Amino acid sequence: MSFLVTIFAFIIVFGVLVSVHEYGHMFFAKRAGIMCPEFAIGMGPKIFSFRKNETLYTIRLLPVGGYVRMAGDGLEEPPVKPGMHVKIKLNEKDEITHIILDDQHKFQQIEAIEVKQCDFKEGLFIEGVDSDEERHHYAIAHKSYFVENGSLIQIAPKNRQFTYKKPYQKFLTLFAGPLFNFLLTLVLFIGLAYYQGTPTTTIGQLADNYPAQKAGLHSGDKIVKIGDQKITDKQQINDKINEIKSNKTKVTVERDGKDKTVELTPKKVEQKITKTKTQTSYVLGFQAKNEHSAFKPLVSGFEKSIEAGKYIFTAIVGLIASIFTGGFSFDMLNGPVGIYHNVDTVVKTGIINVIQLTALLSVNLGLMNLLPIPALDGGRILFVLYEAIFRKPLNKKVESAIIAVGAVFVLIIMVLVTWNDIQRYFL
Repeated sequence: MSFLVTIFAFIIVFGVLVSVHEYGHMFFAKRAGIMCPEFAIGMGPKIFSFRKNETLYTIRLLPVGGYVRMAGDGLEEPPVKPGMHVKIKLNEKDEITHIILDDQHKFQQIEAIEVKQCDFKEGLFIEGVDSDEERHHYAIAHKSYFVENGSLIQIAPKNRQFTYKKPYQKFLTLFAGPLFNFLLTLVLFIGLAYYQGTPTTTIGQLADNYPAQKAGLHSGDKIVKIGDQKITDKQQINDKINEIKSNKTKVTVERDGKDKTVELTPKKVEQKITKTKTQTSYVLGFQAKNEHSAFKPLVSGFEKSIEAGKYIFTAIVGLIASIFTGGFSFDMLNGPVGIYHNVDTVVKTGIINVIQLTALLSVNLGLMNLLPIPALDGGRILFVLYEAIFRKPLNKKVESAIIAVGAVFVLIIMVLVTWNDIQRYFL
């Protein structure tokens, strides 16, 4: 039963993270007028699909990502290539309105040709030889379709292609995926803050054998001063304790309407955030009581989102630095298998922790996608910045080659990380 719960939780977490990321891309793409033929969650064979307007929504078998296929983004391959035999339907201007790739159709007055040359991005034409061995040049109509498996897939005219949009539209479309992940993190933390409440300066539970308990503080005590600093919120407590470090200090609390002062020494706690980097903090050893309000959860959500962003950013910088210092290990990376293992661990502790994990994974997905690797959003944003600065796009063959190399690199890393995760957790 626990296995099924973990599988269900993993599917939900993975589905939410990828759906939000890809929806961000599609949201801005469609507002820029870019045609999006497919919105996919997962990779590999299609297991479920439905069409809405011009977009086919699919769920695919392998939980290793997702994508939005945008017309003219340089990543899609048209289904028609030179040497293929296809059937075409023409309008009164002898422009192609339908390119028929199978026999599951009811079109009449169609022609069969062997494709000799074609361009579905810039020239928008097909040259082919008909049954009389005559060569013809056909322009593709502004509204035209591929017909495959009984479905109509619209061929994007130039004004609907990513390539021909302005740099700011391309930038927004590419940046929107990570942006929506950051927004998801913010929404989840705000939602949790409204549900759980926000921490106060009043002590709730005390940790055994920690400074607060040893100094004689009680549940219900309200911290009003640390050293010479007056305390009005929980973050001030954390900041002041980390400033004091392991030095003895006075803590004043309000108990039963009276002030009581105790002396204590904060405890040093080290938390490993990467294989080579640890984060040091100082604690008193208590959990604050929470309160519910209308405004504070909004502030708390922003603060926790920024804190999560700093945490993940520090880990990524440490990861990159380790490549040059020789401390790199694939144990520092997590693929789908590693995420499954984390979900399996966290799901046993309750839904709240699963939501917190999802928030962290979301900001992690956003930041990782902004790395300047050609196949990722960050790498493609660099191409757009080049176009904006030099007022011309990078040579398409060069850009395609760089993206292809980047895609192979990402694929190899994904395979190695997945195999390492399998060995680490299951073998």
